[in-house]
Amino acid sequence: MEIINMKRPLKSNQRRKQLNRQHHKMISRRQSHFNQAITELHESPVSNPAN
Repeated sequence: MEIINMKRPLKSNQRRKQLNRQHHKMISRRQSHFNQAITELHESPVSNPAN
C-alpha cells in the first residue's frame, strides 16, 4: 500500500513537470516575440525625432 502511494504522486509530478516545461516553452517563445515587438515600438519613435 505505502509503496503504491509513494509511486503514484511521483508519476503525476513528472507528468506535470513535463507539461509545465512544454507550456513554459510556448510562453517564453511568445514572450520573446512580444518583447521584440515592444522594443521595436519603443525604439523607433525615440530614434525618429532625431532625424
